[in-house]
Amino acid sequence: MTILLQGTKFKKRLMPLLFPMLLAGCTNLFGDNFASTLKNDANASSDFYMNKLEQTQNREDQQTYKLLAARVMMTENKVPQAEALLAELQDLTPEQLLDKSIIDAHILAAKRKNTEAMSALRGINLAQLSQSQKARYYEVAAKIAENQNDVIEAVKARVQVDANLTDVQRKQENIDRTWALLRAANKGTVSGASADSNPGLGGWLALAKTYNDNVNQPSQLAKVLESWKAQYPTHSAAYLFPTELKSVSNFQQTQLNKISVLLPLSGDAGVIGSTVRSGFNDARGADNAMQVEFIDTIATSVQDAVAQAKATGSSAIVGPLLKPNVDTVINNPSAIQGLDVLTLNSTYNERAVDKLCYFGLSPEDEAESGADRMWNDNIRNPLVLVPQADVGQRTASAFNVRWQQLSGNDANIKFFSSTDEAAVLIQDGANKNAEGVYVVATAEELIDIKSALTNSGSTARVYASSRSNTSNSTPEFRLQMNGVRFSDIPFFKETDAAQYQKINQATGGDYSLMRLYAMGADAWLLVNQFNELRQVPGFAVSGLTGKLSAGPNCNIERNMTWFEYQDGNVVPLN
Repeated sequence: MTILLQGTKFKKRLMPLLFPMLLAGCTNLFGDNFASTLKNDANASSDFYMNKLEQTQNREDQQTYKLLAARVMMTENKVPQAEALLAELQDLTPEQLLDKSIIDAHILAAKRKNTEAMSALRGINLAQLSQSQKARYYEVAAKIAENQNDVIEAVKARVQVDANLTDVQRKQENIDRTWALLRAANKGTVSGASADSNPGLGGWLALAKTYNDNVNQPSQLAKVLESWKAQYPTHSAAYLFPTELKSVSNFQQTQLNKISVLLPLSGDAGVIGSTVRSGFNDARGADNAMQVEFIDTIATSVQDAVAQAKATGSSAIVGPLLKPNVDTVINNPSAIQGLDVLTLNSTYNERAVDKLCYFGLSPEDEAESGADRMWNDNIRNPLVLVPQADVGQRTASAFNVRWQQLSGNDANIKFFSSTDEAAVLIQDGANKNAEGVYVVATAEELIDIKSALTNSGSTARVYASSRSNTSNSTPEFRLQMNGVRFSDIPFFKETDAAQYQKINQATGGDYSLMRLYAMGADAWLLVNQFNELRQVPGFAVSGLTGKLSAGPNCNIERNMTWFEYQDGNVVPLN
């Protein structure tokens, strides 16, 4: 055992792998001071340490195993279990008390008790901490700053985490987290921040600014990132590049020779497919260099349509549109091998498939935009009222996930099967303390729900999805909705534009069809910048349905436009 652990470099390389095995094979590897292991990284799972706890009779060693288990539980997001385990500890040694203080602070930060967490950190003597413990100390400091949406302070803390890490995997994870913070940050925050003679922070700010300035010029992005590496050769991110950016160095501009568009062009769904096709063709305009074929997925099975696209030399497929057909495509990825695929819908079976992205007018986009809007409007206690149906379930789930990211808390979500039921929920106090109410409802349902809110004495601002925005709304309805904010596609801002007038006339002003037309137009934009979207994180396209970028599983996310009813008029908001 002693021989195995000799040599500093060798030790650093092997310890993460050998530690659990060595610990399992030795009754007390560290002699009489097993508690000194608290100064090192914990590389096993919490279950491993709990098993060792049951196998040892020495009380001090049992306390140490509990501390190790609790520490790892925090990384496993088992906060209540870690808290319960610490509550069992008694009569700790100074070494154990010191390590416990870091875990205590971590628990407070995880529970978003930021003031208490910061106070706990201040009570820790940094000089007494090992390098590994310092990394954990600054990890907690970063968590507190993230809770407070203070990106720059969080990055500063993560620079300190990096300085105290020796394990390459943990360094990479910390670098990836630091980069995620900066890429999600407001660009003005990044460009206006000062490095304050902090070379680690300065390098990160320079990297973020370089990226933000060039993200929509992918052909030169790889070059400027290499220039950044040359400018900051000793920066950790220069030799452990953020994982997300590694694909950028392999970027190749989208080059298509032929596109096959799979749409329902006959039968009951024919009007839907034809409207999407009109938008696609109008966006394509006079680009006759690109070959495009349309395949009717009502007359042809989707399997045959894909085979036809391949046989006729297409390099990309747009569609299919109907959900069952999307499922068919993603369940047989070998059939689309070698093709770029932009589906025009998503399903519950959605997953990451190579060279495939999902695009559609999903309620999830509106829900996330609703959460963002309410948060930016300083709403901290939202009520979400959604129908007891598929659209309601999807909206509720997406809103809550986004709200948790923003606030760390769950949103108050209520389902209704009728407006009478919604009114009862409101009368029973569902809207108590609510500062804002997000509603997914038809125009008629929204009238009843807003009336119920008014009658309950609620002063909460009402937010709605595009479901309530129709071309049939009367001046009376718009007056009733005074102050209500709702999301929809930015195309509806352009009422004076020739394109808007043309499609308004062609669809008889049907907003549902106009949204589909806009989706078809954006499908042309997206497929022609397919590699940019897939390979360049943060790359965005401004389309008729929103500002479009690729999210998880290459699901195209839409940044919605918000409108407000003001004295009988519909006014776009900034």
